[in-house]
Amino acid sequence: MIFAVLCLASAAAMATLVYWAKTRVSDNTAAAPRNETPPSEVPPPAAVPTTSSSKDTTPLPRASKAGETEANGKSSAQSKATASDGVRHTASKQVFYRHNGIDSRYGRLAYVQLAHPEQPEFVDTLSCETAHVAGGRGICLGARRGVFTTYSAILFDAKTFEVLAQFPLKGVPSRSRVSVDGKLAALTVFVSGHGYESLDFSTQTLLIDVDSGSIIADLEEFSVSRNGLLFSSKDFNFWGVTFTPDTRNFYATLSTNRQHFLVKGEIAKRSAAVVHDNVECPSLSPDGTRVAYKKRFMAGNRVFWQLHILDLKTGKETALAEKRSVDDQLEWLDNDHVLYTLPESESGPSASTNIWLADADGVGAPKLFLRKAYSPSVVSLP
Repeated sequence: MIFAVLCLASAAAMATLVYWAKTRVSDNTAAAPRNETPPSEVPPPAAVPTTSSSKDTTPLPRASKAGETEANGKSSAQSKATASDGVRHTASKQVFYRHNGIDSRYGRLAYVQLAHPEQPEFVDTLSCETAHVAGGRGICLGARRGVFTTYSAILFDAKTFEVLAQFPLKGVPSRSRVSVDGKLAALTVFVSGHGYESLDFSTQTLLIDVDSGSIIADLEEFSVSRNGLLFSSKDFNFWGVTFTPDTRNFYATLSTNRQHFLVKGEIAKRSAAVVHDNVECPSLSPDGTRVAYKKRFMAGNRVFWQLHILDLKTGKETALAEKRSVDDQLEWLDNDHVLYTLPESESGPSASTNIWLADADGVGAPKLFLRKAYSPSVVSLP
C-alpha cells in the first residue's frame, strides 16, 4: 500500500514538472525580440513535396487552421506566427508567407486574414524556401533533402492549392515573384555562392508562364543599354524581379563590376535599360510610381543594406526609418507601407525570422508585423 501511494505521488510530481516546463518554453517563445543586430542570410531551407511529373494528380490539399492538432500532438495554435499587438489592419486582404517557427510545420506555406492575423492557416502540402502569391496563382521554391539536395519550382492555384506545374532548379532558391494578374512568375537562384554579400556568386533569373510552367526567358539573354548605349559584360548577374501592373515590363537588379543597377525590362523585346544605380531587390509599389529596395553600404569589409524608396519619376530617394541591415526583397502592404524580414535572434544567425512593417514616407518607427514568418505576399480579396 505504501509503495502504491509513493508511486502515485511521484507521478503527480512528474506531471506538474512537465506542465511547468512547457509553460516556460511557451512564454519564452512568445517574447518579442529586439533584434538590434544586422541579419544574416535567410533561414535554412525546408523539404518540399515531390511529384512524379509537372502535373499534379494527387487529391487537392486542405489548408489546416490554427487550433487543429498536428501529428506531434501539438495544436497549430502553439506553433503559429503571432501578429504584433501594435499592428492591426481591417482591409479585406490576405498575407501569404513561409512559416518558420521551430515546429512540425517549419517551412510550410501559410496565410492570415489581415482582419485576424492571429489565426494562421497552413498549406500542409507546400513547403517552400521562398514563395509569392498574386492574381490567384503562386510560386513555391523548395528543396528535397537527401544524399544530394535538389531544388524545384512549384506553380500552384492559390485558391485550391492544386499544383499546376513543377520543374527542377539549377541552384539554391533566393527570390520569387508573381505578376499582379497571375500570368507570369519570376525566380532567382544561386547557381554558385549563397549570399548577396559575397563577391563570388552567380545567379540565374527566369521568367515563367505560370499555367504551363514553361520558361519564357533567362534575363541573361536580354540586351541591356545604359545612357542609350549597349551595355554588356561577362560578369552580368540579375536578381529580384518585380513586375509592372500591365505585366509587359519588369524591374530587376543588374550586378556587374561590383556595381548594382536598377534596370527596367521590356519582355516582348527581350531588352532592358539601366534606370538608377545602387538598387538591389526592387519591389514596385501598387500604383507603379515607386520602387522599394535595399541600398548597399560598406563598413570596412562588411556589407550592410539600408531600406529606401525611389520615386521613378523624380529619381528622389527616401530612406526608411529602419536602421538595421535588411537583406530581403520588400513587399508592399499598400501604397503607404512596406513589409520586410529580419532574423529573430539578436546575436547572430537564426532559423526563425519575423516580418516587420515600415512607413513608405520614412516617418515613424518600424513595427513588428508577424512573428515566425518569412517571404510575405499581400493579396487583395474580391
